[in-house]
Amino acid sequence: MNASSTIQRFETAPRISFLIVNWNGSKILHQCLSAIEKTCQDISYEIIVVDNGSTDNSVASVRRQFPSVKLICLEGNHYFTYPNNLAARQATGEHLFFLNNDAILQPDCVSQMLHSLEIHGDVGAVAPQLRYPNGRIQPSCRRLPTFSNLLLSGLRLDKVFPRRSWKMMNWDHTTPKYVEQPMMSALLVRGQSWRSIGELDELFALYFSDVDWCRRALETGWKIMFEPKAQAIHYEAWTGKKLGVRQAVLSAKGLYRYFRKHHVKSVLSWQWSVLTLLVCGLVCLWGVCQFFPSYGSREG
Repeated sequence: MNASSTIQRFETAPRISFLIVNWNGSKILHQCLSAIEKTCQDISYEIIVVDNGSTDNSVASVRRQFPSVKLICLEGNHYFTYPNNLAARQATGEHLFFLNNDAILQPDCVSQMLHSLEIHGDVGAVAPQLRYPNGRIQPSCRRLPTFSNLLLSGLRLDKVFPRRSWKMMNWDHTTPKYVEQPMMSALLVRGQSWRSIGELDELFALYFSDVDWCRRALETGWKIMFEPKAQAIHYEAWTGKKLGVRQAVLSAKGLYRYFRKHHVKSVLSWQWSVLTLLVCGLVCLWGVCQFFPSYGSREG
């Protein structure tokens, strides 16, 4: 595997290093990068884009329109975890901002997140409120997955037991809150917390590496803050949907590996059987959603 990079030098370390992974997302990536420039006019920053072997004009477009971006080009698609770790190793900023290429930061988003980080010394990461392109709030935070809350979710009983639900059905994402696991689609991570917690676990190629990292953050003693004053538009699964059936397979593998890593001692053999069925169900549900897009839509 070869990687080429364009390096930008700073006299002093920037406040934030934006870390973005891209795969054939030229159009949406342009919006993402432009939004960073608009919302960070008074904040020093660097942008590191890791391209996963795109075959569109992503690389040429970044080099032409955003020459100050650090660009790392990989051969082939390495999904999410490894490219983000690679970008973090190249970062020189005080804090790390993990950002999907399909997340468009809104005005004052970064300053609001920085403010939350600065006034809460025990907060290791801050997540903004995500919204769908139509303006509706996107449920972006979860409780850490357990056998019981995933079972409730699988049986569609979240609304019956909202305080125990994996999807936090008893909360509308409009108030500041300490949370267990926000999406890493847009997550500002304190540099000190990243160093103490460690990198994303590359055992998870795509899904659940963020869940695993958040769990380790909480176990290390850091808190994670959700700040609704900071907002971003998220074109959810812009890249993931291009993976086809691999998306479901990688999601199922991630879930299974998460439980193997964190719950193997607390889950009984019969529970493993049920979990395996749930994982298979995820794959089947994904297939149904491809033929009937409205089924299970999070925007509906």
